[in-house]
Amino acid sequence: MEIAFQEQTYTLEKGDIVWVPKGMLHRFYNDSNDTVHYYQLNFSVLNQSLVQLLEMADVRVVRDAFGCELISRIWQEYVQNRALKDEFSESALKMLLLHLTAQSRCLRGEEQEVIDTAGCSVLAKQVIGFLTENYARDLSLDDVAAGVGITKHYLCNAFKQSTGTTINGCLNMIRIRKAAELIVYSDLPLPQVAQMCGYVSVSHFNRVFMRYVGIPPGQCRRAFSFDNLSNACRSPGTFMYSVLANKSITPDMINEFERRKKEEKE
Repeated sequence: MEIAFQEQTYTLEKGDIVWVPKGMLHRFYNDSNDTVHYYQLNFSVLNQSLVQLLEMADVRVVRDAFGCELISRIWQEYVQNRALKDEFSESALKMLLLHLTAQSRCLRGEEQEVIDTAGCSVLAKQVIGFLTENYARDLSLDDVAAGVGITKHYLCNAFKQSTGTTINGCLNMIRIRKAAELIVYSDLPLPQVAQMCGYVSVSHFNRVFMRYVGIPPGQCRRAFSFDNLSNACRSPGTFMYSVLANKSITPDMINEFERRKKEEKE
């Protein structure tokens, strides 16, 4: 299946999300004999800040498991005619738009998607931005130092002083946050989730996941399904609250993680 708009044509595969700006003429083509099913969401945005983000975002065709799950859940709400389908769909759509415009928001210098950087130094914000963009890679401190143009020794001390945690600790928070999103919003096998989030060893992934979430990845998938989103969001200040309510990890949460890590070593 293909979609054409303006002078561009894209070949679509299962799991692709097509973003068509308002007023842009487009057309779907299906030259095969296979039947193709797709969900179409038409919506209007009244929030001017979000309108500007959508205009800036260079998004046409993306493949994103998290976004696909949100779209599927919106459709299911209406098919099953649930009582709060409108309220649910509005929240899920906003989460989808914020998710798909994450890169544009980062380029505008807005608060990082995962870590609350409001009280951090400029250097710490740069490091967190680098980690957020490269968390899936096998990163070393030398890589991070090169990425922000600072010597490794100075970087580690300055980052710890500004954030209260180490660079490795921050990287793990970002990785586990991304892993938790995939666990809740997709059916991907846990070993694949671990690999996508930068963990070569599944046992290491499970151990780090336990430190931040408090339960193993498999139990997390059973306990925090998309359907109990509203119930899980009633526990502010927890790691999974930050995931399900699309909130940043706060300094208080970082302090709690550091306390747990210290207890593990003792």
